[in-house]
Amino acid sequence: MKRVLCVFALLGAALAAGCGSSDTTSQTKYNTGSGNESYKPTTHLLHRALVTNYYSSVLNVMDATQNRLTSYTFAVGTLPSYMQSSPDGTLTLVNNSGANTISSFNNSQEVVKGTVSLGGYTQSFVTSTDNESGFAAVPNYSNGTYRDPGAVVRFNPTDGSTLTQVQLPNAEYLGMDTAEKHLMVFTSTDSLAYWVDLTNNDASTGVPVWYQLSLKDSSGNAVTLSRPTAVYFSSDSTKAYVLSCGPECGGTSAPTVAVIDTSSISPSTTTSGTVVSATVTNIWSVKGARTGIIDTTNNILYVAGSSGTTSTDSGGYTVLDGWFSSINLASTTSTPSTIAIGPGYNRILRKIGSNFWVGARNCGVTSCLTIVKSGLASATVLSTANGNATGITQCTNTGDVYTVEGGEFYFYNTSGTALTSEYQVNVTGQITDVLYID
Repeated sequence: MKRVLCVFALLGAALAAGCGSSDTTSQTKYNTGSGNESYKPTTHLLHRALVTNYYSSVLNVMDATQNRLTSYTFAVGTLPSYMQSSPDGTLTLVNNSGANTISSFNNSQEVVKGTVSLGGYTQSFVTSTDNESGFAAVPNYSNGTYRDPGAVVRFNPTDGSTLTQVQLPNAEYLGMDTAEKHLMVFTSTDSLAYWVDLTNNDASTGVPVWYQLSLKDSSGNAVTLSRPTAVYFSSDSTKAYVLSCGPECGGTSAPTVAVIDTSSISPSTTTSGTVVSATVTNIWSVKGARTGIIDTTNNILYVAGSSGTTSTDSGGYTVLDGWFSSINLASTTSTPSTIAIGPGYNRILRKIGSNFWVGARNCGVTSCLTIVKSGLASATVLSTANGNATGITQCTNTGDVYTVEGGEFYFYNTSGTALTSEYQVNVTGQITDVLYID
């Protein structure tokens, strides 16, 4: 199989456009072989996937009809890591980890429309459905004191402009409810949950007010989380499903999924930092809960992670175990269905067809990709170990699955069989993520 050539060095070589092969996408204004889209003014491609080129600080473009690299590139910020689509699919938000910025790429106009200056690094941000509001958790944002760094940075996803920040110390992960009226935030220093009310401003600062939640069950007993890293909301925003990562993320107790009744959050003040009560209506014990996908139509939450248990593989590498669970959200008495998956940590999760693809890092001699079949019928670790899995996307026009493993580009069919291409697919440089945008 032809694959992306990756040079893992800080002084990575500049992009070699076309990699020495014929590339009709760069020879004519309209590529009649795989595209003729006038509203895509640069590539004119019918179907595209973007690839973040880490050291070259550009987005490379894959022709998703012919499964090949084009010569087109778009400049973004320094060290682009991962990409995230806007809810309506019109924008691609690129996290530039070396520049502490987010580039907003307009998919139709094929141009970076705005650059968000975050004032620090982020690994968690969200945008609204109308593309008018965005929020990024920036744990090292400077608030004028070394004692309390951290903020929720507010920005406009379309033009990159920023507003006055919500100064919430050590804010690291966040999620927005489906009504787009509240954020739930978790920090890098504790296992608490914080609530940002986007409909009310702090009386003294004039920015959205935030509260520390005091979690209790229906009997009034305190509920403790264990390094929460993600939250997903019900379709009516009345329930927040909080994933506690547990030992995988430095927690002292096992992973869980807790259900917070958001309607129970009724603060009587607009002073940020106030402790307010919130009721936990249910809590499920799971073997891993680093990330998830919620199916609000069928009331199912899928989660993947590690229990924190380590073992030594045949190559002498110490690896974390891996688990995938399905939770029936409609039944508080249900027991999550669970299946073992490949080893690793810091997982990414994608639903492709009726199955799930799970990527991980630090997997030893084992592939970092696992395919979990619908209904948890089976979990298959791919046969070839290619390194850390940092990107997974499906090209819906062909059904092919593009991945980034070990900084290189690979593609498969939906069953996980590696595919080959008759075209050039080599990219010079370290790549980190891939995203199909059509």
